[in-house]
Amino acid sequence: MPSPAIRRPAWWVLCGALVTALPAQAAVFVCNDGHGGIVTTDHLDTNCLQYGGKELNADGSVRRRILTPAQQREQQQQRTRQQDLQEQELRQQRQQRALLSRYPDDATLRKARSDDLNSVQALIDAARQRLKVLHRERIGIDEDAQFYPSGNYPNSLRMRMQLNTSQREQEQAMIGAQQREIQRIDQRYAELRARLQPLWSRQQATPVGATPAN
Repeated sequence: MPSPAIRRPAWWVLCGALVTALPAQAAVFVCNDGHGGIVTTDHLDTNCLQYGGKELNADGSVRRRILTPAQQREQQQQRTRQQDLQEQELRQQRQQRALLSRYPDDATLRKARSDDLNSVQALIDAARQRLKVLHRERIGIDEDAQFYPSGNYPNSLRMRMQLNTSQREQEQAMIGAQQREIQRIDQRYAELRARLQPLWSRQQATPVGATPAN
């Protein structure tokens, strides 16, 4: 039995003869048979659909490639990946334009950071003022407690002690949370500056009236 390497030229000779014999508008399907051979027909058969091949024009030129199911899946996956990349690039461009619109220069970014920090600092200052008031209240409570050296405080005094302690703990927790918020604000604006710096540089390098490159 001839090997596929020997059989292949014979199939192409047959293909050429078939092309010559067909009408001008006819097409030829050259299909793999799954065993290293080629099947040439005048219609799309299962060999082409399963193993792939080519559709030829009447003059022998390639009209289209016929892909195997696996090749079709890979082609679709490539199109999906390319579409995802394009959508990601568009999202990134929109985000960059929004950032530049909100923070067109470093001075604007610095002011926004300062405003955010001032808001947090105001909460800390208010909590510290409340702590001072609570500290003075505690002094008064401790003075009243001196009348009960055994520690057998009346319920009203005990409740004042507990409430004062609880309120001071709340204010201290508030201060700690806001101090952590200051760290987060600093980190967020540092990240924003790192993202904006190349955008500002590109914007400054763009001639007036020209459209910045994405």
